[in-house]
Amino acid sequence: MRAVMVMYDSLNKAFLEPYGNDWVQTPNFTRLAAQAVTFDSFYAGSLPCMPARRELHTGRYNFLHRGWSPLEPFDDSMPQILKQHGIYSHMVTDHCHYWEDGGSTYHNRFASYEFVRGQEGDAWDGSVAGYQANQDGRAQDAKNRTRMIREQDHYHARCCEQGLHFIEQNKDEDNWYLQLEYYDPHEPFFAPERFKKLYTDVPDDLDWPKYAPLSDNDPEYLKHSILNYAALVSMCDEYLGKVLDMFDKHDMWKDTMLIVNTDHGYLLGEHGFVGKNYMPVFNEIANIPLFIWDPRNQDAGTRRKSLAQTIDLPATILELFGQERPQHMMGRDLQPVLKSDETIHDAILYGYHGMHININDGKHTYMKAASAAENKPLYQYTLMPMHIKKMISKEELLQADRTLYDKFEFNDHVPVLRIPVDERYDRKKYYKYSEHAKYGSLLFDIEKDPLQLHPLEDPSVTDGLLRKMVKLMKDSDAPDEQYERMGLQNYMETENN
Repeated sequence: MRAVMVMYDSLNKAFLEPYGNDWVQTPNFTRLAAQAVTFDSFYAGSLPCMPARRELHTGRYNFLHRGWSPLEPFDDSMPQILKQHGIYSHMVTDHCHYWEDGGSTYHNRFASYEFVRGQEGDAWDGSVAGYQANQDGRAQDAKNRTRMIREQDHYHARCCEQGLHFIEQNKDEDNWYLQLEYYDPHEPFFAPERFKKLYTDVPDDLDWPKYAPLSDNDPEYLKHSILNYAALVSMCDEYLGKVLDMFDKHDMWKDTMLIVNTDHGYLLGEHGFVGKNYMPVFNEIANIPLFIWDPRNQDAGTRRKSLAQTIDLPATILELFGQERPQHMMGRDLQPVLKSDETIHDAILYGYHGMHININDGKHTYMKAASAAENKPLYQYTLMPMHIKKMISKEELLQADRTLYDKFEFNDHVPVLRIPVDERYDRKKYYKYSEHAKYGSLLFDIEKDPLQLHPLEDPSVTDGLLRKMVKLMKDSDAPDEQYERMGLQNYMETENN
């Protein structure tokens, strides 16, 4: 058996034809949906990029204990488990966070890997002219683009080419897993001009909108950014078609699982926001596309409604290759969903570290805010003290507990640093949104209001969801202070009785 995962970043499923879009050209996603099972209720878990990828290795929530993080020494890793049991795991990616401090321990879990340079602010092109200390990623991005004038030099094209090479090279071999992972359609929405011309007669480079409320974004710039996002989605679609062509060419449908997924979505004006990371986790971010072809089921062109999420993917891949799920992996094998849309989760959690804790039971979504604006107590637990692009500072480390914390069961009581985090909603460093930040808790009936436009007030529904939330948090070995931060102590006492 073999498996190929084609993974994207920041793919909003509302831009895909199989999920109802009628203006963005995605014929290969439609072709895929006709061949595979399409999931309608698939959700992210931990957000954003690297927290989601930690889940893809470990099959358990990251966001209750840690934010952006490398893999920890005590983490289980799905691709490493495969390679340790004779199943070759290979990653091809242009996702530049893998070679930054905060993602630096993921790639070596694979048997082999290839990096494609140049995405976003990747420190790739070394032109010195105009350099300034502490320049932002946009300046680096502008230099990187000078090396990608031709479409064949574009990072997406190069990434696809290397993935196809691996498949061609190993088409006659068994027992391998390929993770072909793109950073697109994450911003900047840099696409070759021919894709832009699908949506505008005057192509431009207005493709990197601000992470800020809609009111703080220039309307004309955002309009062009949306068209450039659509252009980049269409590029993703065309290059996805090359993978489908490879499956057709070598009749790989008979013995190779295909998973097409993303880490999270992206807002382009919905709910009055642009981007991610600072607003409540609306479904445009949390409810993400998933397509799976499983040659054992031969169930093409069908859809599934049952709840599932990212933590289920590593469990599914391990099961495909006959490997046991590690003791602390919380994700479930998706086979029952693929076969008969069987329920595997009564409810699921998702969120960012230190922000809302969100629960979905298939009928309602409840976004639980912290009980106070101070958003404390809050800690992160780690033996890998890294932020996205730098190490955790000496000043932060000096605030850590003087005794290592060893109370977690999920890491077999390995002692870890316990570092306080100041994540007050009105003190975000990067985005000018303090006047918008204290959102409070939000309840939505997603059956009647799938776009989450009309918040509800229903104490009985909220009470039931909070009880489920506490149970899932307890199952996840959540730190004690999370219950205090969220004002859930009474529910915790009920759960313990």
